[in-house]
Amino acid sequence: MKGEITIEMKVACMLTKHTQVSSLCSEVGKTIEDAESEVNRGLDCIHAACSIGPEMAGMFLGNDPTMLQTFYEPVGVCTTITPFSFPFMTPLWSIPYALITGNTVVLKPSERTVAVPSLIADAVLKAEFPPGVFNIVHGGHSVSQMLILQPLVRAISFVGSESAAKQVHDLARKAGKRVQAECGGKNHGVILEDAEMMPTLFAIAGSAFGAAGQRCMSLSVAIFVGNTARWIPKLVDIAKSMTVGNGSDPETKIGPLIDKEAKSKISGIIERSTEEGAVLLCDGRDVTVPRYPNGNFLGPTILSGVETYMECYQTEIFGPVLICMQVDTLEEAIDLINQNKYGNGCSIFTTSGKHAKTFQRQVNVGQIGINIPLIAPYGTAVRTSNKASFMGG
Repeated sequence: MKGEITIEMKVACMLTKHTQVSSLCSEVGKTIEDAESEVNRGLDCIHAACSIGPEMAGMFLGNDPTMLQTFYEPVGVCTTITPFSFPFMTPLWSIPYALITGNTVVLKPSERTVAVPSLIADAVLKAEFPPGVFNIVHGGHSVSQMLILQPLVRAISFVGSESAAKQVHDLARKAGKRVQAECGGKNHGVILEDAEMMPTLFAIAGSAFGAAGQRCMSLSVAIFVGNTARWIPKLVDIAKSMTVGNGSDPETKIGPLIDKEAKSKISGIIERSTEEGAVLLCDGRDVTVPRYPNGNFLGPTILSGVETYMECYQTEIFGPVLICMQVDTLEEAIDLINQNKYGNGCSIFTTSGKHAKTFQRQVNVGQIGINIPLIAPYGTAVRTSNKASFMGG
């Protein structure tokens, strides 16, 4: 029965797909293409959850003299705290699984995106879920804190910034709750000399600057190995050709940042990086969008000459900023990635199966892409990360 209801939830979401896409464009600033991709991936998450029923059947050990039998039972009330960057898909990473296994859910979406999550609530109503099974509570940090400390809340799922994740994780653990917090990333892309130049550069640009860089799986550091450093000027040309504007415009490749605070924060990091000695190859702070002179737009920005101690390398910028670094060998590139505190994802661009396998085995991150610029698991695809990108217990 729960599986049937969850399928009804997917159907209800599908019927309002156009509204969801429109809301993502207007509220988050996503391009039409990005918005459609998010909705489709969210629907896949619901569909994948519907398939876990047989896995929850438990186990009976008939040959055991104690007649051992295991049961899977609901935890109780689950709270999901989600970021502004993917307000439709991210809640669906956890909500369908919690519901289909008999739990109830309280969603606390980002206070920056309150309209899109309400569309999930509409789908729940159309699927005729019983009252109180799915709930939404809006608010900021104090609301998240209140939900975590509620005695009836037994499990917390969080996706967001590193600082917020630490607060959520520590508070939940202290309160004796189950908690999984996904946070922070500094995703590297390694470019080897045997890679195909133009497809690789377009892939890097799309990953680094798409969605205005506001996604945890964005490729934010490009490591050029050997002679591939001479490709960087072509990458700069590609970045400068990307249209910045209203996400609802089909010609737009990069929409606005979520708000003025985000623009100010990213601009400050760019400024401080140049003060530390980084070189600006492409400065997106000068971008103008004629119809929206006061918009929160920031164009593609490319930095070179970056050292690992610099703020722009040590922090997740969460904007359309790409750092270009140069090393001589694949081994140096792997070492650079492994020394970074984050472990969300990384990619390698090569036509060599041997190099790809070496990279896959030696790099210490959760998700690894081979000639894939943006690893965005969804549906039945496993999502994982490690080091400072994940906190759980």
